[in-house]
Amino acid sequence: MIVAVAIAWDAWLSLNLYTRLPWLGLIMAAAILRARGLTTHLLPLAAGFKQSRFRPRGREGILEKLEGFCTVVEEAIAIDNKDLDRLILAREPMSWVTDKCRSNSKLPELVELFLSRPLVTVPLGAKLLKVTPKAVDLMLAQLGGARGSSPAAPATAPRGSCDSGQAITVCKRLQRDRPR
Repeated sequence: MIVAVAIAWDAWLSLNLYTRLPWLGLIMAAAILRARGLTTHLLPLAAGFKQSRFRPRGREGILEKLEGFCTVVEEAIAIDNKDLDRLILAREPMSWVTDKCRSNSKLPELVELFLSRPLVTVPLGAKLLKVTPKAVDLMLAQLGGARGSSPAAPATAPRGSCDSGQAITVCKRLQRDRPR
């Protein structure tokens, strides 16, 4: 399987379709891995490519390209494992809160939503959980406790860029400030 994906990525590079967007080929390779059932999500091959030392020059043989692609996959798997550890750590404090909620509560579903997607906004959470945006706000407050910061924030932050609390705050402001 990995060989087929490596050959597809090599073909993408040799076709030289998008010279300014070389990471598109890696997304295509990750999509092939997911389509063939090796992963259930898109493996972060572009991040693995950044971490690896392999840079295709065009004059390597097929074995060097395959070996280089395997190092990219190894780095991507290491990054993915770090993300998985982060999500497992984020699930624990949220599960403490969900253990105390009622059996018909949507709070456990909200936690699973946070852990399954890279970014969750209030309107998206309301739509997927079939509740009102106010209900999502109340559930987030329930997850956050007295401090006002949500344990969901580290769960949905894509490797240090921005946290979900900021995204939710921005979405609330956009909803509040939009013309009616």
